[in-house]
Amino acid sequence: MGAANQNLSLGQFVKQLAALLQEKKIKLPFKDQRPWHLLFYELSKQPQKGRPNFFDDLVFDWDAPYPKCQELSEFLHALHFTANVSARNPSYDSITIDHDVAKRWAAGIGKDDPLLQGFVSTAVKCAEKEFTSQIE
Repeated sequence: MGAANQNLSLGQFVKQLAALLQEKKIKLPFKDQRPWHLLFYELSKQPQKGRPNFFDDLVFDWDAPYPKCQELSEFLHALHFTANVSARNPSYDSITIDHDVAKRWAAGIGKDDPLLQGFVSTAVKCAEKEFTSQIE
């Protein structure tokens, strides 16, 4: 496991994932965070090599009809609160990332760690499925 994989934070991972999804024109949910929580729950259960260590520390609460992670919710709201992302649509359904910011985030970290990049690729595929299924 590479050093980048060991030191990757939830925030770094969410930002890179969000930017990569926006590049693919995938709507990033904000008001209904269910797809984010389901995605991260699924990713936390993946035994795939390259999975960042922070997934081992995520706690999912089952008081809702789906597993919710307080840390993930707080980070998504903090991104909006600090103006790193925008939820300008009238109902705050989705977020968008400024093009230049998204470019930096998509470049991400761990480019020299093929296992981490494999996991990021898996996460993008899972997110595409989870986020688009919520729209239909």
